[in-house]
Amino acid sequence: MSEDAASENVDPLNINKLSVDYDYLLYKISDHVQSIQLDVKEICEKQYGLINNEIILNVIDENIKNFKILLQKCEDLENYFDMLDQIGVIAESFKERIKQISIEYKKVKKSH
Repeated sequence: MSEDAASENVDPLNINKLSVDYDYLLYKISDHVQSIQLDVKEICEKQYGLINNEIILNVIDENIKNFKILLQKCEDLENYFDMLDQIGVIAESFKERIKQISIEYKKVKKSH
């Protein structure tokens, strides 16, 4: 009997090969996870370094300042719309007063 035939008789379902393949797959997964972990750690360290060097902090501070200016502009715009609403109310009130004065004028004119 040949060596291959003897090993097939001992492991006819190739369990040993499956076990080796499984172990190799676990090793590759572990290796891949470690590689990703190192990449993530490196990226995080770079980002942390940028923050420590105040590059990002300066950008964030500038963005906050710009957003505050933008927010103030929005509040000013809201005030202008409120003013327009008030002008509308005043105009309606003025129309009513003019209408009332016109009615009174016609009454006075008829009575003379």
